Amino acid sequence: MPGGQWRAAAPAAGQWFLNGRIGDLVGFEPVDTPRMIDAADVDRWIDAANARGLAHLWHRDGDSAPDEVRARPVVTRADSPPPSSTLGVGIDAAWLMAGESGAQVFVVEMLLALVARTDIGQVILLSAQGTVPRRLQGVPKIAAMTWAAALAQGGPVVDILHRPYQPDDQVDFAAYRRVGRCVVLTVLDFIAYDIANYHESPRAWRRHRSRFDEQIELADGIFAISHAVVRRVDSQFAGRLAGPALATELGTDHLADEAPAMAVPPGLGDIGSEPFLVVLGNDFGHKNRDFAVRVFASLCDRGYAGRLVLAGFHLDLGSSYGYEMAAAGRHTSRVTRLGPVTAAERNWLLGRADVVLYPTSAEGFGLVPFEAAALGTPAAFVRFGPLAETMPGVDACDQWRVVPFAELVERLCQEPERQVTSIKAAATRLTWDRHAATLVQGYRELLAVPNRPRRALPGPSRQAWRAATDLTARLAAAVARRAARLVSA
Repeated sequence: MPGGQWRAAAPAAGQWFLNGRIGDLVGFEPVDTPRMIDAADVDRWIDAANARGLAHLWHRDGDSAPDEVRARPVVTRADSPPPSSTLGVGIDAAWLMAGESGAQVFVVEMLLALVARTDIGQVILLSAQGTVPRRLQGVPKIAAMTWAAALAQGGPVVDILHRPYQPDDQVDFAAYRRVGRCVVLTVLDFIAYDIANYHESPRAWRRHRSRFDEQIELADGIFAISHAVVRRVDSQFAGRLAGPALATELGTDHLADEAPAMAVPPGLGDIGSEPFLVVLGNDFGHKNRDFAVRVFASLCDRGYAGRLVLAGFHLDLGSSYGYEMAAAGRHTSRVTRLGPVTAAERNWLLGRADVVLYPTSAEGFGLVPFEAAALGTPAAFVRFGPLAETMPGVDACDQWRVVPFAELVERLCQEPERQVTSIKAAATRLTWDRHAATLVQGYRELLAVPNRPRRALPGPSRQAWRAATDLTARLAAAVARRAARLVSA
């Protein structure tokens, strides 16, 4: 195993082997020869790994097989007329009505690619407002409808009802099933599902996981934005899915469509021609911004003359913020925190930096290296999961270790064009036309089985219990936030 491994002592419980590739993330220095450590340290190590989105599961020889999946109440979907040669697709458009986000950008590109196909008759955006977002206004075959109007039709309005965003509390399967003949959910990742620190309490985390599980099981079809996420869905929900999950890799060709707007962030008005490295992303623990700072400090010790720029929101839960400046050591004056940046400022940072540091350890797809390459800038990342799938021949690091990662950054500074060219070559197969073709294939496969069994929706008592627990959770969270503000004051 790259980077060595630790062997943990545990009386009468066999041996555990800890992945040395992530030693610098969680506070263990991997060694070439296995050694014994205390079981208490194993607990601490695994907690630290899980907080980075690197789930570690316990398994002992002789463990019994998992229990059989508990039978779920099912209903048989009423037979419906086969779709015509063109499909009608409904989109839960709630997120499209909010401010611009990465998910919003990819859904817009998805919709533009869908309506360009001759086998798509119409796309209806369903929302409380019943309006078309500005970016999609005037696009042929795209229309809008309120949920109230769609539900008043008394039967399916579209062949497919697709929610192309991460499942959350806003998913309404009762409405989905009335409006569409088949219901499809897109899963972006398992980050919030896996990392307890991103929730206000253990109860809130368990609630999130329970809701997520239920929504996956209620869907007629599950799409995921990478093969890595598909493998997780299939293994996590084996025996509980209506059918196999489908990988619908995102497109990247929109990044080359036109020269993007650029603006210098206000916090860098004095930078002039000074070189810098940049980390783009909120300070979630799995983004490993503190690790990036440690890499930067190592590079400074090795002679790097620039600064490090950290751009992104500061979060209340699961943040690395408190560790970042401590990781800089004597180089703290060369680290600049910008907070959130606009799209134009983000483009400027991507295009102007020497290298983009992207040491994330949990992603559903991983678009940042493609964004950077489109602007001529290399990106330093660890080859894992979706990043290994989409960029198999690209120069990257094999482990979250400071020294190897710093050496990668040095190579990219010296010869940036090589990696940029490799990423652009990897991106040629990731097109939105290909994405749309995969969606339509999945839609038609679902519609070809009109009597597919469905899990029954939660009954009235379950819904009432859930509403009560939701209210209790919101009130408890509000009280906790109020108490925290009073303490800090």
